[in-house]
Amino acid sequence: MHKSGVPTVGTELGREILMQLGTLQLYGMDPQLTPMERGLVKYSLLMDKSGLMDAHMRFMKQFGELERDWQLTKDAAAVSKGSGVEARPPVRKKAVEGMRAIRLVELKVGKRNHGRVLYATICADTFFLSLIQTLVEDDEGHAARVMIDDATLDGSASWAKAQRRYPKGAKVAIKAPFLSDLPDESIALYVNSEEDLVVLSDSSPYVAEVDPWEGVDVASLRAEGNRLFSKGDWPGAIEFYTKCIQKATSSNQRKIPGSKNKKRGHSESNGLTSNGKVSTETVMLAYSNRAAAWMKLSHYERALADAGEALHLDPQHLKSIYRKGCALHQMQQFEQARDCFAMALEHAPEKEIKLAHERSSVCDQQSRLGVYDIHKYLLDDYDGSTPPEYSDYVGPVEIKLMEGKGKRGLFVTRDVEVGELLLVSNALAVVHAEGRRMFTSSGRSNATLRDELVFKLSNLVLKSSKWLQQMCNLADCDCHGNGKVPSLELFRPNSKWNSSKDDVPLARIKGVVLQNALGESGSCARALVAGQQPPMRQFLGLWPLPSFINHSCASNSFRLHVGDTLFLHASRPIEAGEEVTLAYVNTLLPRQMRHDLLDKDSWEFKCNCSRCELETNLCAPLKQVSRRFQSLWGYKESVTPGQAESFKMAKLALNLEHILKNVGLYLYEIQLIRASFFIMYWIGYLNLDRLGDLAKRLPLPENLIDAMTTATPGDPMSLFFAGFWLKKFQEQGANGAVIDDAQKRAMHICRCIYGKQKSEVLKRLVKAHDVTINV
Repeated sequence: MHKSGVPTVGTELGREILMQLGTLQLYGMDPQLTPMERGLVKYSLLMDKSGLMDAHMRFMKQFGELERDWQLTKDAAAVSKGSGVEARPPVRKKAVEGMRAIRLVELKVGKRNHGRVLYATICADTFFLSLIQTLVEDDEGHAARVMIDDATLDGSASWAKAQRRYPKGAKVAIKAPFLSDLPDESIALYVNSEEDLVVLSDSSPYVAEVDPWEGVDVASLRAEGNRLFSKGDWPGAIEFYTKCIQKATSSNQRKIPGSKNKKRGHSESNGLTSNGKVSTETVMLAYSNRAAAWMKLSHYERALADAGEALHLDPQHLKSIYRKGCALHQMQQFEQARDCFAMALEHAPEKEIKLAHERSSVCDQQSRLGVYDIHKYLLDDYDGSTPPEYSDYVGPVEIKLMEGKGKRGLFVTRDVEVGELLLVSNALAVVHAEGRRMFTSSGRSNATLRDELVFKLSNLVLKSSKWLQQMCNLADCDCHGNGKVPSLELFRPNSKWNSSKDDVPLARIKGVVLQNALGESGSCARALVAGQQPPMRQFLGLWPLPSFINHSCASNSFRLHVGDTLFLHASRPIEAGEEVTLAYVNTLLPRQMRHDLLDKDSWEFKCNCSRCELETNLCAPLKQVSRRFQSLWGYKESVTPGQAESFKMAKLALNLEHILKNVGLYLYEIQLIRASFFIMYWIGYLNLDRLGDLAKRLPLPENLIDAMTTATPGDPMSLFFAGFWLKKFQEQGANGAVIDDAQKRAMHICRCIYGKQKSEVLKRLVKAHDVTINV
């Protein structure tokens, strides 16, 4: 037992799941508890049965989908194996003879009560997440959570198996009870071994498990699967297709009684042939239909395997060929998918198959050439409810260990130009905040979105060995995986990868999210939709390959989100061998405020890029301006022309110009500092009339645009600012040279965001952004 009071768990997985209840303290952070978690702390301390039951049921509901996928996968893998019923633990009353009883209210946190025994009743359904979790109630009506480290139940055990072993209603005795304080400040009984929990009697309504479908023929089982499929009950359909396949396999391995007397004319009505064996067609259709059900649940590798089994039995079955193609397409095996659809077209040139063939052909070309017609979605009339599909793409980049730092980064393999596409990545999972009130500044700082993303990823890794391997290769807060340099084949479409499976405990997934998940803050643009700017939204997602890109306040790449697809373009010229960097937060702010945002968004590092070093060296001359800027930041009046706070901010820009003139900086350095205080200059332009002759001291708008482009090329604010002045010059009737110059600046920024596009497309994109800015 550790001095902290947290017991030593028998397995590493058990320890991490025990720690999961203290989500963020596992990583040395203060937990941001949800109302449910705060209630759990309260009810566990009060030993309140009603409150604990409610929290327990919520946990079971939260992880129920995860258990369903787990069990479906396990059942399908055991198609040809007989499965016995797990025996209940024997009643062992003598195991606690001679031990003195103790009540729940007598237990003290952190103290193991040797020689004592707690008598209680299991009062809730048991569930299993590496540790057995349930509730017990003593004779006085007090209740407590129980966590059991049962070495006889491994990671493949189902909840049903755990519930048979620890049934609701069973009278139990817990030897040497230990009440542990968990990292989230709640308490729970921790049972170090299954030997320390003795079942005294079992009063639960237990009936020996008998399969009610034992006497049903295979055709009826498949028909029931079809009925459930038509209702949208995909797990139910899979269950009956699996029963059909299991029974068919079993039936064909033994002689069917009375099969010789069957008439040929009636041999197929129950799925049997004239010799008493299950027909090949029945089994083939069960596999094919189960493949379709797996597809509905996003188990694409399972779907591919079942479609393959169906085609092994009937190589010409059209639906199986089509379903195999669909599974391959979702796995980004576009070349093979295209070939499957081409084969299907030879049998039936149907519209649905033609469209599928076209989609796979386009995605295959995208994945190889990196050519995407995103401008059609951005600017043209788009009547679809979801963005078009895009393939992943790995451009001129590689993952390497950074010299002298021991961590990984993404580097270019050749010289690249501004606007060149570096990679395209579809999210493993994304959660959005639409329709909900959010009280945090970004998706990264939103604990609710983080928890939702962790849950989606926990479910996801059960569905695909590729997704699992991608997750295993990402760093978490304990730097697991940070020393490995994975092959890019793992992230490239149409490629093979190492499918060996590692375990990813829930605590590890939380660490991966904290270390790598990206939100809407930072150098990120929400793509236009049909020429319109969509409303601001909070989101949080995990993109595999971009997770290897490190932060810089003077980044050289820019991420554009089109739906859930991330496009990464070079925003500066990058030389071969140079690291690709990305801004994680808004970098049009002073150094301290940028660092505060990194802290607020739970990025556990301090940026030491060249821009941060410059501002650190200028800390003394910039101290008063920075302090005053931060004090004015957040005042709504600061951005309203004519208001007192707005005029103060404008005069602060003049003070900064005076400082920059006297500290002896290069133009490049002056531009970096101006960009950090961009908002002051913008407010200065809004107060030109009040500044009078002093306004001449402000840099020209084009000079400020250059400063923003120098510091953070591609930042959406710089494009809005450039578009604003372009429109202003046009409205004021400026000469052609001024307008052309403003147009070129805006198009350059547009290229940083949207990549290399034709001039006419860039002009249309600029025009779509030339709206009045509300800073």
